[in-house]
Amino acid sequence: MEEKYGRYDEEETAKKKQPLGMNVVFGMIMIAIYLGMAYLLLFTTLFSNLYDIVRYVMGAVFAVYGVFRGYRLFVGMK
Repeated sequence: MEEKYGRYDEEETAKKKQPLGMNVVFGMIMIAIYLGMAYLLLFTTLFSNLYDIVRYVMGAVFAVYGVFRGYRLFVGMK
């Protein structure tokens, strides 16, 4: 059996830091969808059949989650 000395997990950490291309593209698409829904809920009359407070709360949740996903994607790409 081969014994490993020192930092033998460097190969694994190097693989983890490289983002997968399709995951990054999918993440960007989902961020655009979340921020787009936030815009539609907050600034258009497309969902005027909902109560205003419901539209604003849902729009804020979509906006915050879209920004959070963008931050996570940016940190994950480093």
